Amino acid sequence: MSVEADTFEGTDRFTIRRCLGAGSFGTVFEAFDRERGATVALKLLKQGDPAAIYRFKKEFRALADLTHPNLVELYELMSEGERWFFTMELVDGVPFLAHARGNVRSPFEANTVITPPLRLTELETADLAPVARCAGAAPAPDWNRLRSRFRQLAEGLFALHGAGRVHRDIKPENVLVTRDGRVVILDFGLVADVTPVWLDRSSGLHAVGTPAYMSPEQARGHTTRESSDWYSVGVMLYEALTGSLPFRGETHDILDRKQRSEVVPPRERAPGVPDDLDQLCCQLLRRDEDERPSGAEVLRRLRGSEGAPSPSMERGIRSSLRAPFVGRREQLNVLHEAFARTKEGRAVILLVRGPSGMGKSTLIRRFLEELAEREPGCVVLAGRCYERESMPYKALDSLIDALSQYLKALPPYEAEALLPRDVLTLARLFPVLRRVEAVSRARRKGPEIPDSQELRRRAVGALRELLARLSDRVSLVLYIDDLQWGDVDGAAL
Repeated sequence: MSVEADTFEGTDRFTIRRCLGAGSFGTVFEAFDRERGATVALKLLKQGDPAAIYRFKKEFRALADLTHPNLVELYELMSEGERWFFTMELVDGVPFLAHARGNVRSPFEANTVITPPLRLTELETADLAPVARCAGAAPAPDWNRLRSRFRQLAEGLFALHGAGRVHRDIKPENVLVTRDGRVVILDFGLVADVTPVWLDRSSGLHAVGTPAYMSPEQARGHTTRESSDWYSVGVMLYEALTGSLPFRGETHDILDRKQRSEVVPPRERAPGVPDDLDQLCCQLLRRDEDERPSGAEVLRRLRGSEGAPSPSMERGIRSSLRAPFVGRREQLNVLHEAFARTKEGRAVILLVRGPSGMGKSTLIRRFLEELAEREPGCVVLAGRCYERESMPYKALDSLIDALSQYLKALPPYEAEALLPRDVLTLARLFPVLRRVEAVSRARRKGPEIPDSQELRRRAVGALRELLARLSDRVSLVLYIDDLQWGDVDGAAL
């Protein structure tokens, strides 16, 4: 299924003004939001296949709770029929490197609007950035301005890491600078959790990102950590300092040299590079990720002689600090006792409630961590309700996403053994399930169901049967956070 962007005329709420950019994954429009009374950027998903829908929702949810001046602000995620789109801040800016090296002449006089890059870049399809994007007759960068812009980039990335996310595709096209000098990180289509609630077995060992900017471990398909993002920042810094990439050539040559060689120091290519930036760049580009500086160290060094951290940096530091878990043993024991009762063959439902900020989510996550240690065969499917989402059955939508991720990781014959008779009816309510090979290959049993009530009844039965079959084989925990943002349809289901 695909959505034709050139025929998209908006909705009752959104008036489309113009197309700002398009790629293989989606199209971004400038739109007027009648409800907000403001101009926004609206990103429309082009390909409505299950895998694309899954990535699209993941991109939005990565920043659902995170507000930072150096991260693009996302507003609302919506689905209307077969159309999926989300709204976000309209960023009026120029590409990071062009601004940092000072070789863009009056970029804002033409009222240029550049929106987040839209292509989901994977190793198999990534295009290589030009070797000498900023080379030529451009003057030497303004070093103080360069430090300031990279500090803002580091602050935004540090805040993202503090929220438990890694970007995995930091590159110049995904960072803009506005007319007032604000740096904004964009495009979270490849974002991943630093510490997922349960092991993401479906991720596999495959490389994602843009070859010129990905770290050596990322190119090998290993799990990415914060240090991988800092390597990408190092590539951008190298390019800003010298006007060229640290490794040049065809894609396979670049990836191979990253595994075997350290970079030539920037000062050997551009003798005027300041010593502090040369050293920082070389250290960010270490092959061994454990030898790269931490985010806090990068910020300290980029701050230099400017004194105290900026307010945005302080917010990032506070968000990244994980307070130790103290007490709550009584509540944890109740949760463990409830889990023990499930061993008797009974389903148990627990509602954890309390005032906002009391640590309910932290309590549950601690319980799940302890459960993983005590019950290695336990399967945890975690989801969450989001206030700024509008879609059918949103109370369970992210939980079904997690279920699809789990089934997708199983060998096809194991997944097929779990599927209920009416699995395709369930997939009509939650198309993301068709990501699972066994579901996509399932044959329809019986006629189409035009009645919405009957469709829901059959889908509910199918979901119940699927979860029952799964719980016959493993210890199963379903976790839905922020249930107060659920919907009537989801409650009925």
